[in-house]
Amino acid sequence: MTSNPSTSAGGFEARPAAGAGDAAAVPERTPAEIEAEIERTRVRLGDTVDAIVDHVKPANVARRATESAKAQVIDERGQVRVGRAAGIAAAAAVLGFLVWRRRR
Repeated sequence: MTSNPSTSAGGFEARPAAGAGDAAAVPERTPAEIEAEIERTRVRLGDTVDAIVDHVKPANVARRATESAKAQVIDERGQVRVGRAAGIAAAAAVLGFLVWRRRR
């Protein structure tokens, strides 16, 4: 990703303060233009918040975890990866044994 020196971290273009530099370089914006920019920013922010909420929603987190776990044991053709499935089963058996021993 390249960095544009006139763009701040938030992605907005840096504008010189009113009265700074050449006044002809930065055209004055009307109140309607400013309101339209604020509305666009509000919509973008709302979309970002919606995306974050969707990403951290417990049901979606669980779904992604399930899909990831399945991808570890099932290949692209839908066949079980025997080596990985056996390794996971062995690990689960050892973990179950350790829990059983600790409770005794």
